[in-house]
Amino acid sequence: MDSLNLHLRIDRAIAEKAMQMAHARGMELPDAIRMMLAKAVRIGDFSIDEEPPQVHQVAESTRPYFAYDERQWDSMKTVLDAELALALVDQYIASRTLLIEDLSAADDPDAEEIARLKRERDDARNVLATRDPGDANAIGDILARFGAPRDADPAEGQA
Repeated sequence: MDSLNLHLRIDRAIAEKAMQMAHARGMELPDAIRMMLAKAVRIGDFSIDEEPPQVHQVAESTRPYFAYDERQWDSMKTVLDAELALALVDQYIASRTLLIEDLSAADDPDAEEIARLKRERDDARNVLATRDPGDANAIGDILARFGAPRDADPAEGQA
């Protein structure tokens, strides 16, 4: 191996601490220095940070996904909204079905509550059967109705 001998001056306290660190890993200081130089050459950078990396908080409005040209996403947004509407209605139907099953299995089933839940489920099934994925207004209505927060009842939006 063709090698080059380097002589360098270093603060004694730093050298002693570095030797202790190298010995703790079963190495000599020259071995550690050779490894660091080889890595720097391999990655093409002397990236020695004195401070731990800083985590920068970015305001939500300046995040990259807010900086886009809406024209490029218009056609996809319609499709994504339609898929979301489908998923929300499916989830609503499933949740009503589970509630109906739980109430039906009770010792004293509440017939009125079960009937109400069945009407809501049937109404959601009708929305699902008659929805037009290409109608942005109808999809928006579905998202507003079934995309309500969990503590809100989507049935309340039916006026």
